[in-house]
Amino acid sequence: MFNSINREDLTLSVRDGICFPFMYRGHQVVAHNAAWSFREKIWVDDTLVVNQLGFSMASSHAIDVAGDQLDIKFGYRDRMTTVFLEARVDGQLVHEVTHTFDNKLTVSTILISLLLGAAVGYGVASLVGALIGGA
Repeated sequence: MFNSINREDLTLSVRDGICFPFMYRGHQVVAHNAAWSFREKIWVDDTLVVNQLGFSMASSHAIDVAGDQLDIKFGYRDRMTTVFLEARVDGQLVHEVTHTFDNKLTVSTILISLLLGAAVGYGVASLVGALIGGA
């Protein structure tokens, strides 16, 4: 049993992160990487089996599913333009998901966003300081 999927329905957001659901031997496995909190979670049949912080671009976990040790590696590649999940049993690939996002962020877009965010933050802080009285 091997599934290789380039998923067009995957979405990545800062709020929701990325979610990889798949089936292995009749069991539902869901790997989730929360972009905002860096929390990595894996459920097997709605039972949370992994719940930890992960600060790397890709993480690996070994879990028991249907009596097999399922080695799951998931995360981001290519400067966070590609998300992936690989599941292996005894070194054999049993499930793979790869998705490349077509969002092209340029350096100028990032810099403009940072400058606008800083300006709005300064304005809000100044307004709050003026309203409640500052030093």
